[in-house]
Amino acid sequence: MKQYLFVFSLLFSYFATAQATIKEADLMVFEPTLASKKLNTAYAENMFFGLFGIKPLVNAIPVDLKNVKEITVSSASFTGKKKKVFSAKYNPKGQLVSFELMEELGKPLQVNYAYKDDVIQHETITTKDQGTKQHAFYYQGDKMYVKNANQLFDVIWLEDQIMMKKTFLEEKLGFEDRLMHNCRITKSLGQDINKVCFSSTSLMLPFKIKEYTPDVNVKTQKVNMLEGGTSEIVAESDKQYGIIKQGTKQFTILLNKDNRIQQFNFLGNAAEKQNPLNFEFTYSYY
Repeated sequence: MKQYLFVFSLLFSYFATAQATIKEADLMVFEPTLASKKLNTAYAENMFFGLFGIKPLVNAIPVDLKNVKEITVSSASFTGKKKKVFSAKYNPKGQLVSFELMEELGKPLQVNYAYKDDVIQHETITTKDQGTKQHAFYYQGDKMYVKNANQLFDVIWLEDQIMMKKTFLEEKLGFEDRLMHNCRITKSLGQDINKVCFSSTSLMLPFKIKEYTPDVNVKTQKVNMLEGGTSEIVAESDKQYGIIKQGTKQFTILLNKDNRIQQFNFLGNAAEKQNPLNFEFTYSYY
């Protein structure tokens, strides 16, 4: 943990000395393309599974959300009584317009999306303790630009199906992704500080992710990337998928007859004293 804290302290100090710069005003234009719509989909899909750190793996499942108006996720694992813990609403075009997270899964929040020309124009996030914050979206060519409420400015694009990003503060570059040999490598301070490798950039099943962790030499401030664990999603049958982390099956996902997620299970982790959790997905339609 100390190594992680040291890395992040270095990163934030780097914003003040970074040399690569942009002019935000030149990028804050609204000229969406077909690539913009693909970026929106990659950005907004499967938000629920991001809570468990498995969103990229779940993205590999061919799920059909055509004509879906609302998804409600319920669970009895927390209180013994079935209760809604997450919901997401879509417009008739299949675009995410809002999602809500209840306290059972983390800090409660409400997120709303406003669209213009069929792409996200604003993302509004409301929490009880921090109130409402709004992020503005812009588009040009094959890139999406996000002006965050915290003044960070993100440049986002896709390389095949892998989302890439550059982050700026006060128009100075702080973080930058690149894709090499199916690995997304994040650079800052002139050094690689994060690395995630994919079995396929097109998210083809079976799909594997190998993560690397930063190890910092405090004296030299040199960052070495150490090989970490591997995560994998596999099709166990036509409608059931398993997610394996570091050799242990941790999650299962069951689809219904319409290829929509019906059930999601966290199988628990005895070593970390984490109990199993079961979630049921229900749908309303247009």
